[in-house]
Amino acid sequence: MGQLTDSGWNNVQQIGKWSGDSCHLQMIVPKAKVPDVLQLYHNGCSGSHLGVKRTLLKIRERFYWVNCCNDLKDWCRQCTSCAAVKGPQTRSRGALKLYNVGAPWERIAIDVAGPLPESENCNKYFMVVMDYFTKWPGVLAIPNQEASTVADKLFHEVFCRFGVSFEIHSDKERNFESQIFQKTCRVMGTHKTRTTSFHPQSDGMVERINQTLERYLAKVV
Repeated sequence: MGQLTDSGWNNVQQIGKWSGDSCHLQMIVPKAKVPDVLQLYHNGCSGSHLGVKRTLLKIRERFYWVNCCNDLKDWCRQCTSCAAVKGPQTRSRGALKLYNVGAPWERIAIDVAGPLPESENCNKYFMVVMDYFTKWPGVLAIPNQEASTVADKLFHEVFCRFGVSFEIHSDKERNFESQIFQKTCRVMGTHKTRTTSFHPQSDGMVERINQTLERYLAKVV
């Protein structure tokens, strides 16, 4: 907790919030320590500048003070990182087409985003693998977006863990259209489909996850 565990917390009291037979303990936060809690749970790496509702749920798991919700709303409204990154939301939508999937990992979508600031492990890109049936997203950090790297990561981190999919959907990037990747799909018996040109809505499921991840990374990196 950093500053939240110093001698300033000596006068912190705990109260019980009873619901049936369960007891939920919360710490009463002095007014002087409220900015520390908001800084940790909203601006910190674990907070990732989430909205008011999600941040409030995290805070209420441990802390309580009067006007907590209003203080959090004011804090989020004045956050410069949120204002700089979020911006206005576009409302354009492409035509939708239903695709029936009968089981988990029957059909998956993949995409690579980056480059990003290099991490301590020398990774500059991330690859998103998402299941069409369960909508479960997997995010894998990779050092580059070469076809050999993408195919190796897909084989060892996805197929070896969850099983081989019947179908893979991706855009027309060179790493997905290369001979290495195509050969990997043939060996594994996986059918490869692709989006139409200049139409990212064809792979909108992973594109939306990419947008969410890039927004959070832009705030904390």
